[in-house]
Amino acid sequence: MTDLFLPAPMRERGFDEKALLRARAFIRVTLLILTGILVLYTVWSVNQGPFDPVSLTWAVYALLVGGNLVLVRLTGRFHEITIANNLAGLSLIAILLHYTDGIASPLVPLFLTALATTGNFGGNRAILYFFCGFLAVICGTYAWQLYGGDTPPDIHSRFAFLLTALLLLVLSNLSSQSARTKTRRMLAQARDAAIEGRRRAEQAQAATEKTLIDLRDAQAQMILQEKMASLGSMVAGVAHEVNTPVGLAVTGASQLRTETATILALAAQGQLRRSTFDEYLKVVDELATLIEKNATRAAELIQSFKEVAVDQSSDARRPFDLRSYVGEVLTSLAPRIRHAGHKVEMAVPDGIEMDGYPGAMAQVVTNLVINSIVHAYPEERRGGTLRVAARRMDGDMVELAFSDDGRGIPRDLWSRIFEPFFTTRRGMGGSGLGLHLLYNIVTVRMGGTVRVGAAPQGGALFTLTFPRISPGRPLEPTASQLSIDHVAVQ
Repeated sequence: MTDLFLPAPMRERGFDEKALLRARAFIRVTLLILTGILVLYTVWSVNQGPFDPVSLTWAVYALLVGGNLVLVRLTGRFHEITIANNLAGLSLIAILLHYTDGIASPLVPLFLTALATTGNFGGNRAILYFFCGFLAVICGTYAWQLYGGDTPPDIHSRFAFLLTALLLLVLSNLSSQSARTKTRRMLAQARDAAIEGRRRAEQAQAATEKTLIDLRDAQAQMILQEKMASLGSMVAGVAHEVNTPVGLAVTGASQLRTETATILALAAQGQLRRSTFDEYLKVVDELATLIEKNATRAAELIQSFKEVAVDQSSDARRPFDLRSYVGEVLTSLAPRIRHAGHKVEMAVPDGIEMDGYPGAMAQVVTNLVINSIVHAYPEERRGGTLRVAARRMDGDMVELAFSDDGRGIPRDLWSRIFEPFFTTRRGMGGSGLGLHLLYNIVTVRMGGTVRVGAAPQGGALFTLTFPRISPGRPLEPTASQLSIDHVAVQ
């Protein structure tokens, strides 16, 4: 109801909050006074009649207060209307005291209560104005009764009592007003501090989010570089491996051409003998077998590399057989494994049909093999054995275990090896992203888990558990997914 009497500008968004609070306090006090006056008018009219001078004075007082609310609503001039209201109200109070025994009037306690209520809602200036005006009314009524009319026998004690009550009311209201002002100032300071703190927190949060975005972009770039590095390593190994059968096939084709040219020359001269032709056919058969064997070997290597490389460089989803595909990946890695002097044992059963991302599987197997070659064995040791095994589990899950017989991973590092940039070969070519990339691929892309432990033969054991049917394509990994807070260790 208070807001009904607010001026239109004050009801708009963004108006000064302090001025709005003062306006509402003024309207609230005025409504309180108007309600009290209407009650008194009703009681007086019932007891003395509606045309009694006191009843009429109460009616005029009610009209004055109600008119002030209307003027405030129309003009918004609180200060001027407050002064006019106080002056007119004090005049009406003087009239009421005149008709109701002056200082001995039973309305005096009521006016004192109204003064106390007004002081609780008004400012220091309003309190002084109103109290000084009421003091003037009391003093005028006291002088009128003392020198011009019927004088009660206890008029002096009543006057002294009123002066004391007014003084106490002024002091108490000024004290409470000062305390309220101090409290409001403290609250305003606390609010301003809270707003400033929130602004700084928002700035810090924005800076933190930008830093996280930059970090995520940098990590994504590093991970992409790691993927390309492993693919480049595979390319170099396959190129070296393909070079041998291709070279032998070229040599065989060149020899075959030479032998054929010799036979053609002999035939042209009419000197071709049966024994020479039979020897030529024998050489042709040997060379053809050599060419076919090496060309087939090169084609197999190229085909395996082509499938794995295409899968690693794309995010296409398709069905694939786990045994066949892991075999293709190991074939493409064979040059690197053989160059390091190791061998691979595969124990993956037939019939595990996957529906997912073969490129992710290729990257996982590649990173496990490269990690073992680089970290598991001393440089002088050769002849290690890498083992890849898989099995179907309940709930349409698949478990893939990779182990080696190298030096293993110390137990105190199990909780850290999946951290980005963590490596034990700092300064020796290790980037610390291989196992981190593996962890993200298995947990984010394949929807599985990774555990690290000790292999029975003494080396490292990585156990990957993932659904046979990969979940739908996930969003790009967030900063929390790029951490290792949820790494499971065995």
